[in-house]
Order: sequence, then structure tokens, then C-alpha cells
Amino acid sequence: MAIDSPSHQVEAIISDVICSFRDLNSESKVTFPNTLNLTKRKIIPFIDLEYATELALVNHWSLLEPRDKIMFERDLKNSLIKDYVSTLAFINDWENINVSVNNNFTQSGNIANVNVLFFIDNENSNQSATITLKLIRKDRWRIFDLVYLSISILDMERIGYDSKIGRNGLKNLLQIMLERS
Repeated sequence: MAIDSPSHQVEAIISDVICSFRDLNSESKVTFPNTLNLTKRKIIPFIDLEYATELALVNHWSLLEPRDKIMFERDLKNSLIKDYVSTLAFINDWENINVSVNNNFTQSGNIANVNVLFFIDNENSNQSATITLKLIRKDRWRIFDLVYLSISILDMERIGYDSKIGRNGLKNLLQIMLERS
């Protein structure tokens, strides 16, 4: 259990994920299926898919029936998995990945932004990246967006949904999603 602050929650999540990937890597079990399984167990439960989907669909959310909202939440989850699990599966330098969570987070009501510095330190290179995790507190702190180099994953999903809805219409897109599942 992390102390009830967004930065402590982020630190607990990231530490657990990195340790789990280090364990997979040390056992030479880093495969796509193992990475997918680890993602479903260690990352997805800490994402507020409902809130993220609501923000990604903006004006369309209020037009949806409860079952349709669940379909879009599932679609967003599958999109995140499709876009990022293969990247995680190809990282083979987990031992050299270090993380620093900034405890000076910003918070407005039940929304918080936490900056996280990732850095890889090995003999070949020293690389770093700062990301901002956006969290919402309902029952606990959950992530609803990730921003890197001013690019928001949520904004990218919103653009994608706007484009799909613009081409197909909301009802047709729901039908397409239903046929895929």
C-alpha cells in the first residue's frame, strides 16, 4: 500500500512494474505473451479506463448507452495494449532503468499531475526522459493520461476517435466495434 498521495502511488506502481520486468528479464522469459500478461496484472488495474474514455470521447460520451461506454472502454484498453505492449516486450535493459518520482506534484481537487524521470545508464549511453502522469482520485489514485514531450496519449486517442466517428458515425463505429469483439 502506498501512502495516500499521488506521487507515492506512482512510485509504488512503477517500482512494482520495473521489478516485475527485471524478474522476467533475468529468467529470460520476456516474450510478448508474458509482457501482455504482466501488463494486464500490473499496469491496467491502475488506469482509470472509464474516465480516460470519457475524456477521449468528449462530446460523444453523453450520447452513449452504458453498454456502449463499456465497449469504448474495452476498445481504449485494447488500443493501449496494442500500441505499447510490444514496445515493453523489446526492452532488454531493465536492470539499467532507473526512475525518480518527483514528490512535488500538482493537485487540483481529485486530479493530480506527477512528473517522473526515467533514465537508462549503461556503458553505451545515458538517456533520460521525463513524463507526466495525470491521475484522478476516486476510490484510490489511478492514472488516466501520460504526457511525453507535450504529447498526451489521451489527446492521441481523442483524435483517433474523432476521426473514426467522423468517417463512420457513432452508431456505425459501435457496430464495427461489436463485430470485432
